[in-house]
Amino acid sequence: MKVLIIGAGEVGYHVIGSLYRENVDLVAIDTDPAVLEQLKAEFNITTMLGNATDSGLLREAGAATADLFLAITNYDETNIISCLLAGQMGAAKKIARVKTIELGRESSFTEKHHMGIDLIINPYEVASEHLAHLAEYPQLTDFHLFLGDHVALVRIPIAEGSPLDNQSVMSFGQNAQIPHTLIAIIQRDGISSMPSRDTVIRAGDQVYFFCERHRLRHLFSFLRLPARPARRVFINGGGHIGYALARRLEQQQVDVRILEIHEERCHWLSQQLDHSLVLHADGSDSAALKAEGIEHADYFISVTDTDQVNVVSCLLAKEYGAARTLALVKQPEYIQIIAQRGAIDVAFSPRLLTARKILRFVRGENLESFFAFANSDIELLELQVRTGMRCCGARLAELELPAGMLVGAVMRGEAIFVPRGDDALHEGDTILLLQQRRNRQATKAFFLESLESAAGDADGSATQASA
Repeated sequence: MKVLIIGAGEVGYHVIGSLYRENVDLVAIDTDPAVLEQLKAEFNITTMLGNATDSGLLREAGAATADLFLAITNYDETNIISCLLAGQMGAAKKIARVKTIELGRESSFTEKHHMGIDLIINPYEVASEHLAHLAEYPQLTDFHLFLGDHVALVRIPIAEGSPLDNQSVMSFGQNAQIPHTLIAIIQRDGISSMPSRDTVIRAGDQVYFFCERHRLRHLFSFLRLPARPARRVFINGGGHIGYALARRLEQQQVDVRILEIHEERCHWLSQQLDHSLVLHADGSDSAALKAEGIEHADYFISVTDTDQVNVVSCLLAKEYGAARTLALVKQPEYIQIIAQRGAIDVAFSPRLLTARKILRFVRGENLESFFAFANSDIELLELQVRTGMRCCGARLAELELPAGMLVGAVMRGEAIFVPRGDDALHEGDTILLLQQRRNRQATKAFFLESLESAAGDADGSATQASA
């Protein structure tokens, strides 16, 4: 698979880092020689210096034979034009990052085949969608949807006294109160791992669950967590993300209050939004927070352009009574530090979210989507079951999958379920497979290659060995 990446900034860096070990032929184009030197030193990939709107450069880079063309520079015009040029040359699939809000609203950041571009991703809309989900489910610290948005992968912190505190993964799986829900990942002391049946969950753990979306309320009930969505949300920062989030929350009938330090931007927001209360105030000013009734906030979300402002304002909001706090953090390495301290409920990076969104459209044979977890060797694959595969027709218990591999959900026609050991996989099923990177060869054997091709590979290996 050949992938051309235009723009090797932070989003490009994370995409390259995830694809580097995937048997992918990577070519990166950027206008900054220092960025390209760093990429060559770290990943040893092909790099080219120049402007991606230069058709000669794109032709030289191999756009005509590219399976995937990713245009993710900081400039919308460059991304759109380079995608159009690559499409004319013959690139199979084109994805552009476009930050212009009007274009994002008009086309939807998941719409395909817009202006000849297969996918337009608006990072502000990606971020606002993620934050709106967290406001809908304040109990969660991470939220992702798969299989047509019907299956959720959610992260929940385990507090002292929780029904899961000091319980094993096996006992949770056998609990009749929570059918169709699996424990997928446990994060402890900043380390993510796929648990065994005997793993004991402790207070302070962050636990990822696979759950059908409509069953989330049952999971909250079992964990004795409130199921009520956030009703009053403070947004610190009325920039692109703050504005996009406010629009989404208005549609959910949420009482939105935006704190914006620039008066001119306040006037603009007031004209664009229907029901949100726009306040000319500094979200990192404790007096302003108290004056606006921060103690009544179900969620305080800080999305200014400055990490320090976001962190400090969240700390102040928490101190003065906000139920939940969330900070935008541009530097991904800070997220783990903030999570370990626990003073802020959620920290997120818009660039990491965008990189993840892009990676979910990097597909191969039988592979519908790919999802990688930050600071971890754990990845999530969306795969199709085909006739002749080892998994086809077999019960999961019979497959004897290795440790570090879990089938989290199955979509069969319009039906979706979280499988148990007695459930069999059928031709046409789409499955969510969670695995550690070391199990990729096992994944290939069980879920990607037919028994005939596997036997052919084995015969070839045997012939070579005897020769």
